[in-house]
Amino acid sequence: MEKLPLEGELTHIEQLNTKEAANTFVHPTPAEERAVIRKLDKRLLPLVFLLYSLSVLDRSNLGQAKLAGMTKDIDLSGNRYQWLGTIFYIAYILFQWTCMGWKQFKPHNWCAAVVLFWGFVATIQASVSSWGGLMACRVFLGIAESAYGPGVPLYLTYFYPRDQVGFRHGVFISGAAMANAYGGALAYGITQAKGSLAPWRILFLIEGLPTCAFALLAWYALPDGITQATFLNEREKEVALHFVARNQRLDVGEPQGLRFKEVLEGLKDPKSFIPGFCYFGCNVSYASLPLFVPTIISGMGSFNKAQSNGLSAPPYVLCFFVIITLCWLSDKFRMRGPFCALAASMGATGFIIQATCSTTAVRYFAIFLSVQIFASVALLLSWTANIHATESKRAGGYTILATIGQCGPLLGTNLFPEAEAPYYRKGMWISAAFCLLVAVLSGVLSCWLIYENRQMEKEGVPEVQEFENTSVAGVSDVHFKHRYIW
Repeated sequence: MEKLPLEGELTHIEQLNTKEAANTFVHPTPAEERAVIRKLDKRLLPLVFLLYSLSVLDRSNLGQAKLAGMTKDIDLSGNRYQWLGTIFYIAYILFQWTCMGWKQFKPHNWCAAVVLFWGFVATIQASVSSWGGLMACRVFLGIAESAYGPGVPLYLTYFYPRDQVGFRHGVFISGAAMANAYGGALAYGITQAKGSLAPWRILFLIEGLPTCAFALLAWYALPDGITQATFLNEREKEVALHFVARNQRLDVGEPQGLRFKEVLEGLKDPKSFIPGFCYFGCNVSYASLPLFVPTIISGMGSFNKAQSNGLSAPPYVLCFFVIITLCWLSDKFRMRGPFCALAASMGATGFIIQATCSTTAVRYFAIFLSVQIFASVALLLSWTANIHATESKRAGGYTILATIGQCGPLLGTNLFPEAEAPYYRKGMWISAAFCLLVAVLSGVLSCWLIYENRQMEKEGVPEVQEFENTSVAGVSDVHFKHRYIW
């Protein structure tokens, strides 16, 4: 049963509906829309970028901690180290449904709570003295982080036009690349520290404590939606509502609360599954890299452990710029599949080079290419949003995307066993194969969406639908069709 709107919450939407119906709404100019989007960017993007970089840093610093001497204090013999990576992703997968908390609850409350939770868990890793204790921390870290990262792409769709959300997703997801970049450099500095506390414990403290502090900033700074964005004036809120409703539906009534029928539609839509399998392929290839790149570089034989931590940073710096560039181009040309396939092909090339070469310089160069598979993840986030027109349906779509996709690390974190050092050829070939799978599936989904767009064109579905809100579908049970971005 739909919740009744609270007085005052729908003021802007009701006014906009009335003006649209009476043809008195002054449509915003492109310059006016850009000005509003810049305001949204300044408030939202730095914070979600920073929080995600901290999230990735706190989950992936295990590789640096290992090289910083953790094995001297904790027994990681056999496959114990691989299990530390695997158990995190088991918990992460099982709790992917918590991404819907961004829709069910007030986003600023939800975000602050989960950030504080994972910051606390990340910090107390410094106090563990056994493998079992570290395993327990990794489980709770997986639960906490699953409630943040997978839901941010859904949150960003509340504020941006569907054809411009790709760049914003790219900025958000590039926080992972930057975290791996400065994480390697930070670990290099920490490993040089001499003191009574082991360097790996200092690493967990320095990288975990700031997260707790940023939870307060998230609670204070994140708006729950356009109508709650105090940094926008009345006209700017109307402009934002107008462009968000272009070719997708505004969710009216309670700003929070899932429409479970639409969630189910997103879960059942066959088009939700191909991005999920693409995400799976990306994660098989990418999820293991932050954990193993320092070890792979160290195994090249030309660098010591401290240098290997430092040299793991530059490939991720390049990845940061590639993500931003491809997502910007994806928005500009209003297509996702070709750019997703391009990034996956670059990743495959890097893994193939590593699987076939033994020269240190060539293998190190290939790492720069391998990490570009992560750019495909950013594109898949916006592609999923573009497939589903309502917020609740997107919540269902993102749940499918994340649940299938996050199964990839279960395989990926076990691709580079110590027995296959230093070249890890089997793992490199498997990673290359999954990168190529992502490229092929991207092409398949693009062709599918092009076909459906042509069918809708024959049916007379307009290419641009200016304004529509969920109340129409909620009352009439009619869900209007929208053209796809392929």
